[in-house]
Amino acid sequence: MPTTQDTGATSPIGRDTRRVDGPLKVTGKAQYASDFHFPGLLYGVPVEATIAKGKITKLDKVAAEKMPGVRAIFHRDNIGKIFRSVQGQGFEGISDERRPPFEDDIVRYYGQYVALAVADTFEAAKAAADAVRVTYAKERPNVDTDLRADDEPDVVPTTVAPTPRLQSKRGDAEAGFASAPVKLDQTYVTPTETHNPLELHATTALWEDSKLTLYESTQSIFNTRSVLAQMFGLPQENVRIVTKFVGSGFGSKLWPWSHCPLAAAAARQLGKPVKVVISRKMMFPGRRASSAHPTARKARRDPERETRLACA
Repeated sequence: MPTTQDTGATSPIGRDTRRVDGPLKVTGKAQYASDFHFPGLLYGVPVEATIAKGKITKLDKVAAEKMPGVRAIFHRDNIGKIFRSVQGQGFEGISDERRPPFEDDIVRYYGQYVALAVADTFEAAKAAADAVRVTYAKERPNVDTDLRADDEPDVVPTTVAPTPRLQSKRGDAEAGFASAPVKLDQTYVTPTETHNPLELHATTALWEDSKLTLYESTQSIFNTRSVLAQMFGLPQENVRIVTKFVGSGFGSKLWPWSHCPLAAAAARQLGKPVKVVISRKMMFPGRRASSAHPTARKARRDPERETRLACA
C-alpha cells in the first residue's frame, strides 16, 4: 500500500519553523488582557484584608471618596447583586471561590478583597484604595503546619468537584514500617509555591445593555463565560470572553478570580468600562496547589473557601 512521506520542503523536522505569534510578541503588538483601552475607561484597585481571619466591623471610605478622580469605593452595600455560581458538567462553572466578593463581612484569608476603588486613572485608584481604612474583629486563623487528616470525610470538596480524599492506596504502610529491619522516621517539608506568571491577572469589563464583554487573562474562556453568566443572571450568549494572548499561567488562570466579577460589577454600576489589574504583591496570597493540583490539597473546614489557605 503506497504511503505518503513529507519531503524536506514540507516537513517541520530539521528546519526552523516560524511561530505565528512570534513577531507580534517581540514587537509589542500582541494585545494581552490589560492592553485593551476604550473610551471612558476607568481603573479599579482592590482593597485587601490585612488579617487572616475575622470580621469587618467598620469600613471608612470617606477620605478615599473625596480624592481627585475617584468615581466610587465599592463594598458590600453598594456593589450590587452578584449571585453564587453552580458547577455544571465537566469543566463548566468552576470558580476559585464559590462565595462572590463582598457577600458578607467575614474575612476568611489574608488578602481577601473587602472593597474596590475605581477612579479615572490607575494612580488615583491606587491612592484611594490605600486611603480606605478597615477595622476588624480579629480571630486566630488556622496556621497548623501539621496537615493531618483529622476527622475529615472520605470525600472532600475541591475546586473541580467532590473528590475522594485518598487518591491511591497500596499495601499496608504501618505494618511494613513496624516490621522493617531498618527504620528511618523523618518529616520532610516543601516550600510554599505561588503562581506568578509574567502577565498579571487582569480584566477589562464592558456592558452594552444586558450584554457583558470581558477582556480576560484566562486559560478557560468557556468556563469563565459560564461562571460570569451565572453570577450576573445572564444567558451564556450574553457573555463574551476575549483572550487573544495569555502571558503564562501555570494553572492560576484556569478559573475566575474575585477581581473578574468585581470589574464586571463596577462597570455595571458606573456604566463605563472598568479595568482591574492585580498587582505583583497581590499575586502572592494564592497558593500553587490551589489551582494546579486541586485534589492534592487539604480539605477546608469552611466549605465556602475552596482554594486559598489562611496566611498568618
